[in-house]
Amino acid sequence: MSVEISLAGKVAIVTGGRRQLGRAQAVRLAECGADVCVADIAIDDDMQTTVATIEKLGRRVLPVVCDVSKRAQVEAMVESCVRELGSIDVLVNNAGVSSRMSLMDVTDDEWDDVLDINLKGVVLCTQYAAKHMIRQNRGGAVVNMSSSTGLNANVSRGPYSVSKAGVIMATKLFARELGAHKITVNAIAPGFTSTAKIGGRNGVIFRRGPDETAKVFSKLALQREGEPVDYANTIVFLASDLGAYITGMTIAIDGGFTIP
Repeated sequence: MSVEISLAGKVAIVTGGRRQLGRAQAVRLAECGADVCVADIAIDDDMQTTVATIEKLGRRVLPVVCDVSKRAQVEAMVESCVRELGSIDVLVNNAGVSSRMSLMDVTDDEWDDVLDINLKGVVLCTQYAAKHMIRQNRGGAVVNMSSSTGLNANVSRGPYSVSKAGVIMATKLFARELGAHKITVNAIAPGFTSTAKIGGRNGVIFRRGPDETAKVFSKLALQREGEPVDYANTIVFLASDLGAYITGMTIAIDGGFTIP
């Protein structure tokens, strides 16, 4: 017996949704019937491609420019979504930036940039989206993007690891605060994924060395890297009625990388 996941009648916001992982999430939500607000720092060719893909699925899509670290822009994004699409039922906090600095070497600017977007952005977006979910009085789902580096210390990604560990705690706290309103809050922790499928930072894609790749693969139970759709499928599950009794959890989607 097959189980079809339906998000018909729901509206989802995906931050950082114009390309790579965010695009996969937005498209997968639309494939399951949701209308989608795609928020990102620019409306460019990547955004237009994502919008066109969702429109071909017969779903409504709203592209919005938003820096998730800026409170005024987050508030405007949420208000635009409600005004144009009618509601907010699902929030995917996907927007984020990486970092290749250790804590011993991190600069003030790097620290502020990573923590503002990866952690403060999750808090701001959840604050404003959840307020609308509460007013709607029909529950909702928030899914945050953490990382396997938020579960295991990785000295080469100091501020990034700290930010993603913070996302895990923010997920637990929001789950406690919003549970009475039937709003679930969970996180997923993706593992090893091709940098070309994740994207870079400020137009620069990080390249892993052959030794680093071999080291990671030696720790994977499933001998392949993660695909954007692997993460998107779990987000759809958590956003659907099938995930309605799961909250405050961080699900590692890493091919077994974090098996104790």
